[in-house]
Amino acid sequence: MLENGKTRGRGGRAAPDLLALLTKRREILLLAVLAALALGVSLRVPGYLKNNYMNILKGGAINMVMAAGMLPVLLIGSIDISVASTLAFAGSVAGMLMRDGYVGSTLAMILIGIGVGALVGALNGALVAWGRVLPIIVTLGMSYVARAMIPMDWLLGLNKIARIHLTDSFKVFFIDRYFIGLPYLVWSAVIVTALTGLFLRYTRTGRSIYAVGSNESAALVRGVRADGVKTLAHAICGAAAGLAGVLWLGYYNSIEKSTAAGDEMYVIAACVLGGVAVTGGYGKITGVAIGAVMIAMINSAIPQLKIGNAMITEFVKGLLLLGAILLNAALRRLARRRELIGRRV
Repeated sequence: MLENGKTRGRGGRAAPDLLALLTKRREILLLAVLAALALGVSLRVPGYLKNNYMNILKGGAINMVMAAGMLPVLLIGSIDISVASTLAFAGSVAGMLMRDGYVGSTLAMILIGIGVGALVGALNGALVAWGRVLPIIVTLGMSYVARAMIPMDWLLGLNKIARIHLTDSFKVFFIDRYFIGLPYLVWSAVIVTALTGLFLRYTRTGRSIYAVGSNESAALVRGVRADGVKTLAHAICGAAAGLAGVLWLGYYNSIEKSTAAGDEMYVIAACVLGGVAVTGGYGKITGVAIGAVMIAMINSAIPQLKIGNAMITEFVKGLLLLGAILLNAALRRLARRRELIGRRV
């Protein structure tokens, strides 16, 4: 074994160490799994990808937006299980304002959704960072509070936002308007994913998020304000969920108290499948994107395979999630072992 992570091949030439490459670039393995899944379904359902690729992209776009927001939270070693409730709450607020004639433009709806979601997320972050409350407790409570406020008289009452309450331009904006062959709904997910990746990789605050998740004590010594970083990470997650609420309203043209119930599990699963460490400090937006597409493909493929019902879908997702967790743990142990060997510890 060479010190630069290569093995000696025939003729004395250095060959790449495949195991080390997979440890460092987990997206390669994820892409291989995604390709195998697509191939397997296509063999059973001829023309599957050709006929369904747009539905897969549309179906995964909203969860992709929420997963991109969840990534910074998981990177700091926290979690937010209120994202689906935040989606419903922010979408309901924006929908109510359009229903009552206070808002007419799509841009205003987007800004309102992001703002409401960011406020919910910032409150979660403040309670976690400065209140020292476990994030799962804070966000569990927030998930109930957010949904409980939706049917209150000051918001939706006992009704829901329906297609009739929306402007004509908003109803068609995300689905019927295309750019380079993709609807604005999908482009929204692409833009959010790209901005999240650039923020985490190239900004000082983004690097601080990784630092807090890897070793909070060391980050504090380096001058990182960990509590502020935690609050910001949760605010970003809430903002993404708020935007997802507006996207949901634009896609389905309706929203109510039970909207997106349980979708927080899909969001977390997309991140875990994408190789994000739930203990914090490691994860890439590319892996999250692949994980979201993988879940969207499963949702699309299983009904067409005609092998079961919704329970089978959940069973397959559970197996994939469990396998991803075990694989991530194995790769992390392997990476740590190689690091220690490299240091001759």
